[in-house]
Amino acid sequence: MKLTVLGCHSPYPPVDGAGPGYLLTHAGANVLLDCGSGVVSKLGQYLDPKGGKLAAVVLSHLHADHFCDLLVLRYAHMLAMQGTKVSPLAVYCPEEPEAERAVLPFRQILALQTIDERSHFSLADMTFSFYRTKHIYPCYAVRVEAEGSSLVYTGDTAWDEGLVEFAALADVLLVEACFTEQNKGENPAQHMSARECGVLAEQAMVGKLILTHLPPIGDGAELLAEARATFSGETILAFSGLCFEL
Repeated sequence: MKLTVLGCHSPYPPVDGAGPGYLLTHAGANVLLDCGSGVVSKLGQYLDPKGGKLAAVVLSHLHADHFCDLLVLRYAHMLAMQGTKVSPLAVYCPEEPEAERAVLPFRQILALQTIDERSHFSLADMTFSFYRTKHIYPCYAVRVEAEGSSLVYTGDTAWDEGLVEFAALADVLLVEACFTEQNKGENPAQHMSARECGVLAEQAMVGKLILTHLPPIGDGAELLAEARATFSGETILAFSGLCFEL
């Protein structure tokens, strides 16, 4: 299973960057985790968005910074379906908020499927399971397993002890690091500090920690240092183009 980071910034991307979006490739199939601003453009560096090569899109939640480019990806898939046998694009997402989900359907281009904490399915020999996180919108962490390797993507969340068990022994933990502990403040939107990311990785005994959902301004050095202070394993900052085999 290969992970390619298409975008990793929030709440908006910097120049030449993109919002959250992660391409998983296994057994010749491609699955997109989240689809933030600029992700479709970055996706084009690896596959033709109108080529019908995406098996599915999995959305952790329906905040705009995580799904807004799906609204233009629909057009690319519409072109893929014209005069071909390409099926509607499967999109797995929470059913709430209703207003955000209601904007997704378009000319039968997308086949919407609902996810919750009980969801469990396979796509291209990759198995997907979910955990409801602590966030102001319904949000689900995703665990993906294939041929003995595992990736856990937290989506958006405040600190949650239950994530330790969900992420246990994952080869890669892809976790949001919105701010340092000092800058967390009251945290009304419910996000993780870099220190908490490191604590989660350490307690879950994961192999590698990747910090994502990064602020669009700054080099991330403080986030990296804070996470490394609480996790004894390898810790890196995500960036568009980061790619490796699990």
